[in-house]
Amino acid sequence: MRNVLLTLILILFSTDLVAQGFNSFNGRNHPYLNWQVAETAHFKIMYPERLAGIEADAAAIAEESYRALSKNLNVEFEDKIRIYLSDEDEINNGFAVPIGNGYTNIWVGLNEYAELWTGSEKWLRKVIAHELAHIFHFEATRTNLGLLNYVIGDPTPGIWTEGLAQYQTEKWDSQRGDRWLRTAIFDSRPSYTDGQSLFNQRLLYASGNSQVRYFSEMYGDTTLAEMLAQRESALGLFTYHDHDRAFRKTIDKSYSEFYEEWRKHVNIYYNTLASQMGRVDSLGADPENLPGQYYYDVKYSPDQSRIAVLSLPSLQRPVRRLYIVDNDTVRASQVAADGNIKNDITWSPDGNFIAYSRTVRGDQSSLLNDVFLLDLDGFNEEQLTFSRRAVSPAFSPDGTQVAYIVNEGGTGNIFKYNFDTGLEERVTSHEGDVQVINLVWNWQRDELVFQRFDINGDRYLVIHDPYIGSEWVIDDGKTDNRMPLVSPDGNSIAFTSLRDEVPNVFVTDLETGSTRRVTNLFTGGEAFDWLGQSDTLETEKLVIKATETKRREHIYLVDAGMQSERIDPEITEAYTTWRKHEPPTIIPWQIDPDESLIEQRYDYRSWNHITHVVSLALPYYAGPDDYGLFGVTTWAEPLAKHLFLAAGLLSFGDLSNSYGLFSYINNQLYPTITLSAFRVPGPARFYGRSLLLDNLTGADMSVRWPLDRFEAPYRESWIGSGLRYVSIDPFTLRNVDFPVSLPEPAKARQFDLRASWILKKERPYYRNMLHPVDGYGLQVSVKGSERFFGADTAFLTLDAGAYTIIELTGIHRIFLTGRFQFQTGDPLPQDYIGFSRIDNIGLPVDPGFETLQSVQTERVRGYRSLIAGRQVAFGSIEYRAPFLPSLNTSILGFLRFGPTSLALFTDAGSVWDVTVSETENISDRRLGFGTEIKNIVGLGPLRFVHSVGIAQPYNELFERDYKIYYRIRASVPF
Repeated sequence: MRNVLLTLILILFSTDLVAQGFNSFNGRNHPYLNWQVAETAHFKIMYPERLAGIEADAAAIAEESYRALSKNLNVEFEDKIRIYLSDEDEINNGFAVPIGNGYTNIWVGLNEYAELWTGSEKWLRKVIAHELAHIFHFEATRTNLGLLNYVIGDPTPGIWTEGLAQYQTEKWDSQRGDRWLRTAIFDSRPSYTDGQSLFNQRLLYASGNSQVRYFSEMYGDTTLAEMLAQRESALGLFTYHDHDRAFRKTIDKSYSEFYEEWRKHVNIYYNTLASQMGRVDSLGADPENLPGQYYYDVKYSPDQSRIAVLSLPSLQRPVRRLYIVDNDTVRASQVAADGNIKNDITWSPDGNFIAYSRTVRGDQSSLLNDVFLLDLDGFNEEQLTFSRRAVSPAFSPDGTQVAYIVNEGGTGNIFKYNFDTGLEERVTSHEGDVQVINLVWNWQRDELVFQRFDINGDRYLVIHDPYIGSEWVIDDGKTDNRMPLVSPDGNSIAFTSLRDEVPNVFVTDLETGSTRRVTNLFTGGEAFDWLGQSDTLETEKLVIKATETKRREHIYLVDAGMQSERIDPEITEAYTTWRKHEPPTIIPWQIDPDESLIEQRYDYRSWNHITHVVSLALPYYAGPDDYGLFGVTTWAEPLAKHLFLAAGLLSFGDLSNSYGLFSYINNQLYPTITLSAFRVPGPARFYGRSLLLDNLTGADMSVRWPLDRFEAPYRESWIGSGLRYVSIDPFTLRNVDFPVSLPEPAKARQFDLRASWILKKERPYYRNMLHPVDGYGLQVSVKGSERFFGADTAFLTLDAGAYTIIELTGIHRIFLTGRFQFQTGDPLPQDYIGFSRIDNIGLPVDPGFETLQSVQTERVRGYRSLIAGRQVAFGSIEYRAPFLPSLNTSILGFLRFGPTSLALFTDAGSVWDVTVSETENISDRRLGFGTEIKNIVGLGPLRFVHSVGIAQPYNELFERDYKIYYRIRASVPF
């Protein structure tokens, strides 16, 4: 049991350990970056040398944030806070980590963020202040338990962590709050954990933002700081902070009671507001029959015969898919593409092509946006730009050019690409902190239309002549009018505005300059397209997305001439003021760079920034001769260049029962290199009737190198290699006598080298662990050993495997898998290839070394005898079908049984050059049939698939001697 405990803890700690730097999001190391440091009074700002100059902006924002947050939360820091800035990817995000005194990693040099959020704050101001608020929150609740506080308490629940950061550093607005919260409240589904909405994560932010504002208004900002300072005592030696206990001590009510108070308060506000705004039925249209539960973009072809629909099929199948739909009464559809397609699809004038952008691997393995062209004759996709950080394509009127927005280090500019010449031409020459989003080409007037987020924080809709460079704006830049659409005659622009704290649709006449409101929807609406009159449309229509529930969205064709009135709502002021409540000290919304704040500069030294993550030591007892201490410690560098893990069991009863592991992960080069020294139990497997383990003592070096060449949506590939010197000492969990025909497991020293390649594709599905509905995989590995440095074994093992999933009807599937193994030389008896008597355990855990198959030996179900040889072939075909959605069973909250599926299968295999057989007259060719029930089981934080089945050899089919078996095996082999 202690071996299992050690293994589980190592898996959990190693998973947390590797998820520390930028590479935890982008999956790649970037060794070419030359990191620099600029120190201020309270910060160390780390940035690549190529971003020189950004430190002055970051320093000013960080110091202003420190001044305000320290006053508001009564928190000061003894050590300087570390801020890491990188432009290696186009990821509109940042994260803060409560390690050491906290640090934050932030992606910079971005353009798209202007579309994700609203308001006048620029990216650096928004994200640095926000992440520092997290770090101040961590510090305000920090205790002498360190990260172990998260084990015995809940110091920073996600909803309040995000809510506090937004309240302290941002204004209440549509994109970060109102539009998501009002829909959920109106839908009577305010929970962000119910799994019923694509936008539940946004609802978490919105709910937290609202709750903290309401709390601070009702109970005061000093009470908020007091609550964060509350501590509980543990064993008289330690203190810890727990959110709910602090709530009760501070305001004499639990968080649950506060939640109900808040929910009723915002419920009154939103429902009163709803009574004075329009409902979806005011659109005067029925929902269109289009594929998808949530819609990112909808564009009709120029002749309106087809519809391009970018949508999410369902929450259970969260795959962005581009459908091409016939615009008739049947509405037949085809999937043209899928993956991380941006919501910027556009048709060519002839209707033969669609352009859009994707996030793909670019130069130096960075995640960058590029423009793609989809030929609708065969759905062949062509990449048009390469590492250009390009989005929002728009075809010219004659289709010979396509314009797009290019992110030039955080500055948005427009370029044109000529299909005939293959040349790119600059259209705009913006400089500095200016972003451009939502580009369209007005074909009738041959003009470009887009939103420009200028250096002063104003957002203008701009009309731009792409030939002579003249331009004019059509609004005042204060109301965030976005997503422009051009009328069929080119003389009007429809747009979606966030002025109502939810999106609503407006139209501006370019001839008169007048603007009218089209929608006044309480839960908002966004316009995707503007359709002209046709054989099927008597009037022009706006294609509008709207909903009154968080559970799905609908598309409506709304009369383009529609006009709505906006009446200022009358709501009791007491229910509205929480939206505008602000902390006592406000961080300025615009902050000028200040070079004078930087006290010193120098090259970054990663070894100097290794930081303690967590350490733990606990007694254990496994019997009268086996008791002692278990300990683990982890250390990390914030860029994940160096990661350390040490763990072990020290047995006071018998030192031979002690185990230990030291592992060092290096990410300074493109591949990840892991060095380990260990004395640990190896993976358990069955040998004959016995469960066999190996005591492994030695050292290992492994390398993992991701391959961009094979990367595609939902597909990844990598190669791995390793070198190991190990002493192998096998043992069983109980004393057994092995059959005469079965050699006893041997003890030996082994020096082995391994190499492997894997290619795998799997689209997301909410039950992929149990019942994946598509995907394939291919793996090849080789492992060899030689008698170097006193080693005892010499052998070579080749292993190749593949699987694929074939779609039937609904979510019924056929699963095919095959495997071939070859072995030569003199391996240890227990390292045989062949078929085992009992199914070995196969968990979906990637340890980063050893062979890629989760089990070394297969079993032909229906047979219960071991056979080994020099060559082995195995194949299986399974018909898989969902059976029960969930057993809804939980035992003591620790053991849980989830959904279930049913499988009918045929296994087949053959062994050549038989070396060992457990019984006489054993068959070297096997064919078994059976049925199996698979179920997901949860054991504490772990989840895996286990199965119960019956199987028989082909020549005993339907006889009474059914072979009932139990096994733990992942749904796919690797």
